Amino acid sequence: MTVPTKILAAAVCAGLFGAACSPIVQQHGNLIASEKLNEIRPGATTKDEVQRILGTPSTLSTFNDRSWYYVSRRTSQVAFFAPSTESQESVAIDFDTSGVVAGVRQFDLRDSKSVELVARQTPSVGKELGFLEQLIGNIGKFNAARRTDSGNRGEI
Repeated sequence: MTVPTKILAAAVCAGLFGAACSPIVQQHGNLIASEKLNEIRPGATTKDEVQRILGTPSTLSTFNDRSWYYVSRRTSQVAFFAPSTESQESVAIDFDTSGVVAGVRQFDLRDSKSVELVARQTPSVGKELGFLEQLIGNIGKFNAARRTDSGNRGEI
């Protein structure tokens, strides 16, 4: 290889390695523009109008349909590392019993709370069998049915 070819090959390799380390940015959810949010007027806007203006909500309230949530999250991930949240915006729209907007609440990443998942398992009733017990545990458990004097099968 000549010197310019080696330099070109090194530059191509460096470019490929550099591209592999660039972050992957993803946008999840419904990012609501502030102009659209300004169209929502508490006491006047109905559920149908909210859906027409903002679209389908990301989720509804767990116990009733009187709160709609629009959630947007932007994450980035470099190579094999865990993704990190860059920004998060949430809008909660509360409705009264007649389906008219009662209030609009906005949240961002500072308002969120981390939830630790529990890795425990619920124990089940019974004996824990080892590999060998599982493999040969049934040997001797199956006996031929004993016959009684009357010809009927007896207990096993």
